[in-house]
Amino acid sequence: MSHDFSSVLAAHAARYPGMEPQDYAKLAFQSEFGPAHLISDGENCLAGLRAEWAALPPDPSPSGPENIGSGLCRLPLSGLAEADLPLTAALFRLTAARPRGSRAGLEENLALLEALPVPGMGEFLAEYRRQGCPAVRHSERFRALYRPHYRVVDRFFAGALPALRALSGLIRPGKPALAALDGRSGSGKSSLAALAARLLPCRVVHTDDYYLPPTRRAADWLYLPGGNMDLERLEREVLRPARTGGPLACRAYDCAAGTLGPAVPLPPRPLTIVEGSYALHPRLSGLYDLRLFLTCPPDVQADRLERREGGGYGAYRDRWVPLEERCIRRCRTDRTAHLVLDTGAWFDS
Repeated sequence: MSHDFSSVLAAHAARYPGMEPQDYAKLAFQSEFGPAHLISDGENCLAGLRAEWAALPPDPSPSGPENIGSGLCRLPLSGLAEADLPLTAALFRLTAARPRGSRAGLEENLALLEALPVPGMGEFLAEYRRQGCPAVRHSERFRALYRPHYRVVDRFFAGALPALRALSGLIRPGKPALAALDGRSGSGKSSLAALAARLLPCRVVHTDDYYLPPTRRAADWLYLPGGNMDLERLEREVLRPARTGGPLACRAYDCAAGTLGPAVPLPPRPLTIVEGSYALHPRLSGLYDLRLFLTCPPDVQADRLERREGGGYGAYRDRWVPLEERCIRRCRTDRTAHLVLDTGAWFDS
């Protein structure tokens, strides 16, 4: 990760010229280990976040998440609303709970610090190593100049926060809600849906379970937006019943066997998320309370899909991606969404 951290160092040195050696050491430590050393228990985590946020002065132009390498970022508190705090605390705890980092990795970062023309860096690092390279606080100078108030979280979590905020806002007693999570292949739809399922009282249904058997597809299905999808069954089995808030019984289509699997019960939840390509097909889009669309740049999409599909990437790229793009263009699913998020910077390449 040294190359990753090298670019992070350059960006921070330019943005914070008042950084002192211990601020660089803090950055190196956070990039390698994340925030695990800061977690005590969940209640204290949220209480401390609330108190720090409440004491912040108004910020008319809050900055966004700041990359610190290793898939992590500093999420400024000044850009959060009060309703975001429980979600932010949960994302902070999830980040801290994920094992990461090593002393060898930290040493790679510290070696980059030694090359910086920062007064006192050599002496500081010698003493820092002698102490065993512990977590450190920001210097008093840094705190006075820049007033840092942030939480270290996964970049994916920080990027997902607007969507999680919107989904959370749908959860109201006695009012079952439906949300669609559509978008380009490789944009992170499944990852976002899985994260929502961890944090919110919701159930997730995947459009990948609702393919049409080849024998039931129209002769020109390749040219019809969603022509390979059993949208009628998805509406009947999921969207209409979900409106009542009651249980669902979903059957996944097995492409290899060409048959429907057994009905899988999903217990009642105040929010149902339909995740996957074609979730925002015009036949269905009017049934949702919230329409989310994820996208990413073409080069990022290609890289992600190549890693995900392996040897099958070429066939996926030449067949399924054009089908999805045709649906997006013809049905304007991105333009009918309430919220469009570009996930290009959410994950490490």
